[in-house]
Amino acid sequence: MKSSIIFERASVDYVNENYVTGAKMNVRRYGRKSDYYVNLEGTIKHTWGNNISFHAILYEYLHNEYKRTFVEFYFKEGCKMLDSDPYVGKAVANTGLKCPVPPGYYLLANMSIPFEDFPYVWPFERARGVGVVTCCDNVVLANVSLYLKFVQIRKNRRTVL
Repeated sequence: MKSSIIFERASVDYVNENYVTGAKMNVRRYGRKSDYYVNLEGTIKHTWGNNISFHAILYEYLHNEYKRTFVEFYFKEGCKMLDSDPYVGKAVANTGLKCPVPPGYYLLANMSIPFEDFPYVWPFERARGVGVVTCCDNVVLANVSLYLKFVQIRKNRRTVL
C-alpha cells in the first residue's frame, strides 16, 4: 500500500526582513490529473549553510480545529538536511539547490515530497504543517504554513484514510 500527499494551501506567515525579503509560497497543479506542487520564492540577504535550522510541526485536523501531534521534524544543520533527509530535504534538493546557498533571489519551483515509498500508514487524514526557519542564535528568519491531505493508494485506486 502506498501513500500520497495532496498539498492544499500554503502561506508565508512571518519573514524577518533583515534576513529574507519578498518571500512567497503557493500550491499549484498544472493539469487535471497532475500532482500538487509547492513553489517558494524569495531573496536571502546572507549565506545559508549549516548555520540554518528548520523545524516542522504537524497539527492534525480534529473536531474542527488543528491540534498538535507527535509528528515533528527538526533539522539542526541545513546542509545536512539537503544531503540526508529522504522527504523534506530531498524535495528541496530536487529543485537544484546546492549548499551553502549564497545571498540572492531563489525560486524553488515544483517541490513535492517523495512520499510513495513511505513504509507506514499515516495516522491521520488532514493536517497543517508549520515550518520555522531559524539562524545561529535562535533568530527566527521565516515562518510558513502548509495544509495537507494524506491519501492511501490501493490497487490503482485512491482512497482517503
